[in-house]
Amino acid sequence: MKPLNVPVLVLISVIGAGFGAQMLETLSTRGHSLPIAGWLTTVVLLVLAAVLLINGIPLRRYMLESAERREHPSFAPRRHQIDLPTAYRTVLLARACAYTGAVVGGIFAGQGLFLLITGIGDPLRGVLPTAAAAIAGIVLGVLGVIVEHWGQLPPEDG
Repeated sequence: MKPLNVPVLVLISVIGAGFGAQMLETLSTRGHSLPIAGWLTTVVLLVLAAVLLINGIPLRRYMLESAERREHPSFAPRRHQIDLPTAYRTVLLARACAYTGAVVGGIFAGQGLFLLITGIGDPLRGVLPTAAAAIAGIVLGVLGVIVEHWGQLPPEDG
């Protein structure tokens, strides 16, 4: 499996930002009420990031121990264990979180910028929760890239 392409994730995020801003622009010109992200969105994205981190730390520990054993072979039992299906699922979760974070973070960043630039909406009830959701989405995307990198096998491993 090829590693994540970070420029593609940035492009997805920029396209999402344009879509989010355009969506609010269209709704505001037609006189509709604007959908604003709530604090629950931020909490859900951060909980998803925490779940990814909790699943990724054992993978990181195992990979660090494997690298250490390649440099200094030992017959001592391993301190950290992880099976292949769990490692694969963790990498897939990381990839999914990276794409989700890019899309959601981009959309909410575009909406937040639209609300800031136009001055529509209350700063505490509209802009702040939307900006927090954008930051949480970006954090989820970055964490997804990091955890996916943790599960990368060395080139000589095949």
